[in-house]
Amino acid sequence: MSDKKYIVEIADSTGHSVVEMTAREIVEKTNEAKGSWVFVDNRLVETKEIENMEISTDSKIRIMPGIVGGASKDEELYTVEVADKTGHSIVEMSKAELVNTASSGGTWLFVDDRMVSATELKSMEIEKGSRLRAMPGLVGGNSDDDVRFTVEIADETGHSEVEMTKPELIHRASNCEGTWVFVDNRMVATADLAKTDLQGAQKVRLMPGLVGGIC
Repeated sequence: MSDKKYIVEIADSTGHSVVEMTAREIVEKTNEAKGSWVFVDNRLVETKEIENMEISTDSKIRIMPGIVGGASKDEELYTVEVADKTGHSIVEMSKAELVNTASSGGTWLFVDDRMVSATELKSMEIEKGSRLRAMPGLVGGNSDDDVRFTVEIADETGHSEVEMTKPELIHRASNCEGTWVFVDNRMVATADLAKTDLQGAQKVRLMPGLVGGIC
C-alpha cells in the first residue's frame, strides 16, 4: 500500500477529530475499533477494499462507530440516512439491524420523521418508500441532552410552560401526531431536533398543527 497520507475525520466515544493517515493506518484503525464504518466520499466501504482502492488526496474519508448486526441475502434491506458530526451518508440495513440501531445507547432512529423505539420496530411494518434516519453520532462534545429548557405548550386546554430535556422534547413531539415544534419562531422537523442547538434558543414552543392535535 502507498504511504500517501489522507485527511481522515474520526468520530468515536471521545468526540470528533481530524487526522492524517496512510491507507495502511486507516485499515489498522478500523480493525482496532471493532464495528467501525469507513466512508470514502460518502460511500460505505469494507476495510479490505481500502487496501487496493485508488483514493484521491482530496477524497472525504470518515471513520465512525458502526451499527452491529448483519443482513442475510434473503432479508429485505432499507435505505437509511446516517447523520453524525462528520457528515451524512446513506447505507442499506435489514430490519434486524434497524432494531439493533434503535437499541444502541445514544442512537436515535426516525421512520418518516417519527422517532421509534426498538420495541416498536420489531412489530412495525415499514413501507418500502419510508424515510429512515439514524443518528448515532451524538457522542462526545458538550451535549445538551441533560440540560432542561422551558417549553411553551399550547393545546385545547390552554397554555402552559414546562421544563424538558432535549430527549423529552423529541419523545413528546414524536409521539404526539400533528404536533409542530418551533425554535425561536422557526418550525423544526422532529427528525432535525436531535442536531438543533437548543442551548442558544430563546423560545421553544409545542403546538397542534393544522391537522390533528397535541397529546
